[in-house]
Amino acid sequence: MPRRDYPFYDLDDKLIGDARLTGTTHYRVYRVDRPMIVLGRGSDAAAEVNMIAAKAGNVPIYRRRGGGCTVYLDPGNVVVSLAAPMGGIGDFRRHFDDISRWIIAALARVGVDDVRHDGISDLARGSRKVGGSCIHRAKDLLYYTTTLLIRPDLDAVERYLAHPPKEPGYRRGRRHRDFMGRLPIAGNDIVRFEMELTAALGEAELDLGE
Repeated sequence: MPRRDYPFYDLDDKLIGDARLTGTTHYRVYRVDRPMIVLGRGSDAAAEVNMIAAKAGNVPIYRRRGGGCTVYLDPGNVVVSLAAPMGGIGDFRRHFDDISRWIIAALARVGVDDVRHDGISDLARGSRKVGGSCIHRAKDLLYYTTTLLIRPDLDAVERYLAHPPKEPGYRRGRRHRDFMGRLPIAGNDIVRFEMELTAALGEAELDLGE
């Protein structure tokens, strides 16, 4: 488990519990109800977060199961999480490939057909990131989550997050606002997008192998 220096990001606990209880893959699409900062499993908060700004803005900080760098979440982002019963450690890169294909296929079904997998775990359009992902493997489970950028608050991201200590090659040192993009959605209706994406993920093929 991640270290407990910050409260644990527990919004997917029921999803994980249901997957373990039923022995079947579960997913969900949702938005957080308030802004928050979420550290990666091994993130150094002092290096990745502007702690003075976060405290001044009363923005809570959590730590998640999965790796990767710190992210800023707010209701303008859509989260897709998946939990799949699976033994062993597995190949992280292959799992990122498999799940990215599934999400990209679902996005195409809802009219966003120009998204690709870039770096190890990103979803991108053109030269910009539109989704950041992480994976956690337990002895009996694969847990994946990605944040899709719909209405990213770039001012807040710049205010609260430092430049990450590691980055994909296609970022090329760009600051957050010059690197982060957004997904164009029908009618700019984020609630409708959540519902349509939930249905599209159920129709798209997901092959995780073993």
